[in-house]
Amino acid sequence: MSYDFTEHKRVVLEFYAELDASSKQTAEDVLKRHVTQKYRWLGFYPFDKQNCPEGLAAVFWYPFKNAFSNIQRRMNIFMAGLNSLNDNKDVWVVSMGHLVGLFDQPWLGISPNGKMTFLPYCEFNCVTNGKITETAMYFDIPHVMMQAGLSPFPPQTAAHLVQPGPISHDGLLFEAQSVREGKKTLSVINAMIFDLGQWDNSLSLENELRRSWIEDMIWWGPTGIGSTYTIPRYAAQHVVPFRNSFTGRSNTKHICRMAFPRA
Repeated sequence: MSYDFTEHKRVVLEFYAELDASSKQTAEDVLKRHVTQKYRWLGFYPFDKQNCPEGLAAVFWYPFKNAFSNIQRRMNIFMAGLNSLNDNKDVWVVSMGHLVGLFDQPWLGISPNGKMTFLPYCEFNCVTNGKITETAMYFDIPHVMMQAGLSPFPPQTAAHLVQPGPISHDGLLFEAQSVREGKKTLSVINAMIFDLGQWDNSLSLENELRRSWIEDMIWWGPTGIGSTYTIPRYAAQHVVPFRNSFTGRSNTKHICRMAFPRA
C-alpha cells in the first residue's frame, strides 16, 4: 500500500525552481504566485514571523539574494505526509539540505568572504489546494559566521562540518511511499522524542539512547554544538553537556510531525 503526495510535492518543487532562479527583485513575485495572501512564515531571529509574501521577500529573501550570488539549493531530504499532530490532516512537504552561494556582500552584519558558503536549512511547507499556506524554515546562521572566519561560541564539543546526505543516498522521496514503512518510522520518531523528555527512566544514558538509536548513529548538530558519531560520543559530546546545562524540561512544541498518512 502506498499514498501519493505527488501533487503536493510538485507544488513545492515548482516553487523552489522559480524562487531559486529569481533575482532579489523578482523573489516577491514568485512568492505571490505560490503562497496564499494569508501565508505565515516562521523563522529564526532576526527574521521571526512574517505574515505575508511581501514581508517575507523584504525581510529575508531580498537581503539573502543581495548577499549571496549564484545560489543553488542542494537537497538531501525531500518528503511529504499528513501532519500527525493535526486533526485536519494537513499535508506538509519537507525539504532539508543547504542553500549554497558565493558570499559576496554583507549579510546580517557578517562580512563576506567571497567564497562558496553553505547555509544549512530545513523547511516545512503546508500545502493546501495547490498553494503553500504556511512555512517553518530553520537555518544555521552561526554556520555561515564560522565559514566567514568568526567564532561566535566557545569551542564546541563535537565536530563542525558541512552535513552530507543519508549514507544510503535515498533521502529524496519524489515518488509515492509505503504507508507501512511510514508508520514504523513515525513510531520510532515518537518513541525517541518521548525518551528525550524523560531523563529519569532508571537506565544509563547510553542504554537509554540505545532504545531509539543504532550503535553507529550520527547526530548532525547545529553550529556551537556540532556533529557526533556513535552512541558513546553522542552521549559525551552532546547529551551530557546539554543536560548538565539545561535542567528544566518542557514538552516539545512541534507544529508538524509526519512520516505517513493517518487515514
